[in-house]
Amino acid sequence: MKEETRLISWGSIPALIAGAISAISLYLTQGALAGQSAVLGAFLVLVFFSFGQYVVGRVLATKPELGLAVAMLVYITQLGVLLILIRVLRDVNWLDARSFGIAIIAGTLAWTIGSVFMFSKHKTTVIETTDPKNS
Repeated sequence: MKEETRLISWGSIPALIAGAISAISLYLTQGALAGQSAVLGAFLVLVFFSFGQYVVGRVLATKPELGLAVAMLVYITQLGVLLILIRVLRDVNWLDARSFGIAIIAGTLAWTIGSVFMFSKHKTTVIETTDPKNS
């Protein structure tokens, strides 16, 4: 399994579960608009974080020394864009902003927990070879 696929799957599975639970529960308690808004929020979380995790995985594969900096930049940018989306879409008629926000927050937390769990369990061996002529 490619590294990017592993990174994406460990975050997307918990986010997908959290999105489904929030969409179903909001649909049952608040109605169809709330359920649809939660599905949209969960979908955006999956798209944003999958793309970001793909970028981080590619950077880790090519330049691992930049991995932490790129991961932090991507994560902060994703959170900022999602926050802006919540603020911009809070007053539109075709969306239940509360359900949309709940699904985004639940998906983001689930994605983060899944990713942190994967990084804590997945060990990558890094071996730096040295040139014997330069030693």
